[in-house]
Amino acid sequence: MSWVTLVADHHNRAAALSVRLAGNRIGQVLVPLGAGGLAGLTGGAGAIFHAVGLLLLSSAACTLVATRDLPTRPDT
Repeated sequence: MSWVTLVADHHNRAAALSVRLAGNRIGQVLVPLGAGGLAGLTGGAGAIFHAVGLLLLSSAACTLVATRDLPTRPDT
């Protein structure tokens, strides 16, 4: 949540945090449903590990793109 407060404007901070929390809740529902559906279609638990790997890579890419232009803290 600290990253969201750094990126969001002071006036829109509460809205940004609420969107982040809503996204977390939606993800907690949709990711297990999608993983279960994928495992049901492919017939194995290996599909779940592939899905988790893809989610991990996509979140790393999104974080890299979103934080690329953030100002850096001066060394203390």
